Amino acid sequence: MTQQPTNGQRNGRRWAVRGSAALVAVLVAAGTIGAAHAADLTGITARPAGRTVTPVPADASRVCAGGLLQLADASGADATTASRVGHETVAAASTTGQVHRSTLAAASSGGSDPTVVTARAGRTTPTVAGSGIQEADGDEVAGLAAASCVDPSTSSWLVGGSTETGRTSIVTLANPTDVNATVDLDVFTTTGKVSAPGTTGIVVAPNTQKVVPLAGFVSDAASPVVHVTSSGGQIVATMQESIVRTLTPGGADVVQAAATPSRTQTIPGVVLRDTDGAQHGDDTADAAPVVRVFVPGDASAHLTMALTTADGGGTTVQATADGGVVTDVPLDDFADGRYTVTVTADVPIVAGARTSTPTTDGRTDLGWFASAPTLTGTTLVDVVDGPGARLTLVNPTTSDATVTMAAGGERTTVTVAAGTTADTTVPTSTALTLRGVRGLVAGVSYAGDAGIAGFPLRPGATASTPITVYP
Repeated sequence: MTQQPTNGQRNGRRWAVRGSAALVAVLVAAGTIGAAHAADLTGITARPAGRTVTPVPADASRVCAGGLLQLADASGADATTASRVGHETVAAASTTGQVHRSTLAAASSGGSDPTVVTARAGRTTPTVAGSGIQEADGDEVAGLAAASCVDPSTSSWLVGGSTETGRTSIVTLANPTDVNATVDLDVFTTTGKVSAPGTTGIVVAPNTQKVVPLAGFVSDAASPVVHVTSSGGQIVATMQESIVRTLTPGGADVVQAAATPSRTQTIPGVVLRDTDGAQHGDDTADAAPVVRVFVPGDASAHLTMALTTADGGGTTVQATADGGVVTDVPLDDFADGRYTVTVTADVPIVAGARTSTPTTDGRTDLGWFASAPTLTGTTLVDVVDGPGARLTLVNPTTSDATVTMAAGGERTTVTVAAGTTADTTVPTSTALTLRGVRGLVAGVSYAGDAGIAGFPLRPGATASTPITVYP
């Protein structure tokens, strides 16, 4: 007779079986771990999943300033509309060898017919460069004006202009993108920030230009500075100033964006040309040369301004600028020449320079010179032909620089010693490649019978590089 197991015996067997299974599992795991330790794992590395994305090459475009403006139509009426006076001559080049030109449409308030120069993308993103010049000889707008063609951006500092009697300053807002740009203007004067309706939320439609008279926000301001910011589409902002001294035109020029706020600002190629003669006659107080400085924020700045020439001459001027207001520092008793003005401060600043000169027709002309950004490497430029065109190269570094200027099959070498300035003639209206300019600052200036003008050289826009995207 077979004896059936009791409940206790059955339970004991279950635990015995489970215990044996567990023991087998432990032994198997232990063997696996031991085998893993015995194996050679040096060739196994962690590779996170990722994908490299290469941006599609894009067209390169820059916007030129356009023709000079006056606040009136062709008949002299309708002072609320800006009309173009004459035409800007534009020279442009690209790394592709071809440049497409187009014009931005004007808003209802008028426009300067700015030229957009574009290089079409191929397998890579190209580079495009250009500049423009105009000699005006009107009853209200006369003088020499020049400006470089620049990339659109979301922030621009316009250091220049005036809204005193007889002075017309017009801010131009060019939107070369395909979306609306919403623009805010922060206007500063010698008394601080201007609070005025209409300075915010200015909508600039795609592929158009809007002009805004500065006097609509502040009148009788001798020394304004305007910070232009945009959201949505990027813009190119400039300011055009023209002067009538009593009943005689007293000059015109384009104020371009200065370098971004920094403790050191360099203004290359500032032309001083018979400044005493420019101050003879009535209503010439603003014909004296000045360096205009603005200190963003509340802290005051202690300024050191070094004025140097290519032959090693120059001097240093000390000054103080209060925070949040505009300061004009006079430049008195300097000999004629082309100067580099280097302004250093203990807080970030923006800066520009204004000079004036007599013209052969018995008038005067003014020139606005913007501080220049640092060049980042090989730079393509096209310097438009104009009177007495010169290139100023400034080397703020501690190493000597050898700059090669290549135009077509011709090459010229210029040595710029550390901490010095070089001034040279420059090929005009042709593609010009500058090599060896990393860390340098440069500008082009003009001086002739019609007046003076100049603009800074700017580095080309950096093309997007491949990136790795991880999930």
